[in-house]
Amino acid sequence: PANVFSRFEELRGAGGTFFMLDQLQEGNEEALWGEDDVQGSVVACDFYNSGALMSLSDEDLTDILTKVLLPSAVPQFAQATLVDSWVAKYPGTVSWFSPGSYTSRPPLEGAGNILPNVKCAGDWVRMGDREHGAKGLCQERAFVSGLEAANSLMKSTKDQGEIVELAQVLPVREDEAQFKLGVELNKAVMKNVPRFWVR
Repeated sequence: PANVFSRFEELRGAGGTFFMLDQLQEGNEEALWGEDDVQGSVVACDFYNSGALMSLSDEDLTDILTKVLLPSAVPQFAQATLVDSWVAKYPGTVSWFSPGSYTSRPPLEGAGNILPNVKCAGDWVRMGDREHGAKGLCQERAFVSGLEAANSLMKSTKDQGEIVELAQVLPVREDEAQFKLGVELNKAVMKNVPRFWVR
């Protein structure tokens, strides 16, 4: 239901991720279409490091997505008909963090017991024992941290004896054997290779 776009000439150095919202929200397709009849797939795409794309028109961006990128990922998209589209541009909205800054990021619990009703969410927060998946900056981690922050807020502000319904956070499945082998092999090789690209 999701995939990444990288190294496409049309992206001018940007990357992207597309999401099949109708698959991610299976069983709730009517909400995706609002008042209209369900007419097929609903796709969302985020482009990042996309400064070079900002000057393109909405139509040009939609054409790149529907005529080049999506058909390269899922060939059936070449026969798809675009029913509606919406483009939003948010220049300069991605945070950049330097290597080694992880310990300086705010914790999910904010100031803890000092301000129990203030929580932090985003891919940039430290989640403590609720770390989920990669510690890198990504929208999936931002989403999970938002659920965890909401759960924490519900717990810390509920009345005594009150039962609250918490958001379910699915655990990350264990890495596949070939991936684990690749990680170990990379560690073994990199231990003996001088890191000339790091100052």
